[in-house]
Amino acid sequence: MSTAFDQFESEGETAAREGLVQRLAREVTSRADELGCGQVIVPPGLIDEITAQVLRLADSEPCGVRGGVLHVLYSDEEITQHLASMELDPSMPNTFELYLKLTHDTSSWYRKMARLIKPLRKSSPLLLSTNFVIGKRKLYPEED
Repeated sequence: MSTAFDQFESEGETAAREGLVQRLAREVTSRADELGCGQVIVPPGLIDEITAQVLRLADSEPCGVRGGVLHVLYSDEEITQHLASMELDPSMPNTFELYLKLTHDTSSWYRKMARLIKPLRKSSPLLLSTNFVIGKRKLYPEED
């Protein structure tokens, strides 16, 4: 039997998921200046794949996805830089942190063309790779 609390929890999880997709896309694409490029291009399906991984990692958490903090990092051959941190639901206690590391696409024709064009343009676009790494750190002690 479903209760009002169950309905509230379900609506909260749904809102957190939808918010994650929108905020992640906005945060990543708005970081062009920090990444030294003219534009950040997110491949189709990348945000959905990241969201699926976040939901999988949050599934076993006491507060679900709503208890998470997502740290977005970008790494190239030389440096790793922090782009953003997002509380997935600021009204919930944080029970875990996720570290998402994005990289640029080194294998596509787009990347090869960008290297040729870069000397001609001050800031070329940055195409993100569909490969990413995501790690999890719990913020509470494990019970034995």
